[in-house]
Amino acid sequence: MTGGLGTLQLRLERISRQYEAEFGIEPGNDWIMFKLQEELGELTQAYLAITQRSRHRLEGAEGHEALARELADVLGFTLVLAQRMGIDAEAAVKAKWLKYEATP
Repeated sequence: MTGGLGTLQLRLERISRQYEAEFGIEPGNDWIMFKLQEELGELTQAYLAITQRSRHRLEGAEGHEALARELADVLGFTLVLAQRMGIDAEAAVKAKWLKYEATP
């Protein structure tokens, strides 16, 4: 595993394990997958609120902060899931996305 995203992946996995222990959550990949789905729903909700397409509307800094928090949750749980499934997220992103970068 490389630095940067790989290091973050390991740190978030440790935090997730602490959270599970503190709140008596049975560790497992299913729990992470379900949390990821829940957080994706919350990200969608925040997006709809800041784009004024929800009855709950957020504007300005409040909306931006709400969207940022939910985006962090989705990213965090994605990286934890990658760690638990033995996937180097940084290598996966490089293989899937960065291959399209223009080379000089």
